[in-house]
Amino acid sequence: MKFLSYAKWIMSGEHTVVRGGKALAFPLQKYESSIEFTPSDELEIYDTNGEEKFNEIFLSLLRSAAEFAKFDFQKITGKFLVQSNIKMKSGLGSSAAICTNIAKIFKHLGLWEDVFSLATHLEDKFHCRSSGLDIAVAMTDKAVVFKNNRVSHVLEPSFWPYMMLTYSGEKSTTSKCAEIVKNIITTDHKLADELNAKMNQASDLCESSLKEGDFLKLRDGIRLADDAFRGWGLYNDTLTTHVAALLNDGAVAAKPVGSGLGGFVLSLWEEKPQGYDNISLTLEKP
Repeated sequence: MKFLSYAKWIMSGEHTVVRGGKALAFPLQKYESSIEFTPSDELEIYDTNGEEKFNEIFLSLLRSAAEFAKFDFQKITGKFLVQSNIKMKSGLGSSAAICTNIAKIFKHLGLWEDVFSLATHLEDKFHCRSSGLDIAVAMTDKAVVFKNNRVSHVLEPSFWPYMMLTYSGEKSTTSKCAEIVKNIITTDHKLADELNAKMNQASDLCESSLKEGDFLKLRDGIRLADDAFRGWGLYNDTLTTHVAALLNDGAVAAKPVGSGLGGFVLSLWEEKPQGYDNISLTLEKP
């Protein structure tokens, strides 16, 4: 039996969503992760991704899932064929997709009923503390507004301007970025509150712009979200150069779509961007 989850991208709300803030996230069906499970007498893991130490990571996730479900890990058997074209550490939710698929298998086997709680618990291994946002999108395959650690409502945009995802060229490590933000929260409460408010305002602007069809409001929302990333210190030279090139080529706003310090970047354009056929993904209305 095959279990499938899609990638996701975030328009606004990164980092603040962990503390109950609002975030807007969308499924990305051009990238997917699957686990084909076949019952057998032994535990077998096959990975076609070619990622270093992936089997070790996957085995650790299975062990954690069994512990969470209070099930003897030694009794877990079966053939797990894992396939994914979601680039790891890119900001597109590769870990959430894998964790969601494992949770679906546990439900299928009758070991745990609530997919969301188990998948979120597993994703904590990647993110230190998961908001549940990536899991919610992976589970529902819908554009969502996520607030107070739950799906507030499904998002149905009234318009969809030209937007694009491009890879910055450097991997993004969520745990590292989360530590940087956590350090600001601990050492500079005023700055932390300002950046948190800025990102929440960005989410409000982005949501209302998609409802009203207001391009300029969407531009301002994405710019404001990017300001928060810069304020947290989540830009490095690679990301700075990549975003600068997008803006120089005509994008009116751009921001990271994951944790920062690399990964994919969202850009907004007044006209269809040209010259990015080999390295970009033009987004379609969800």
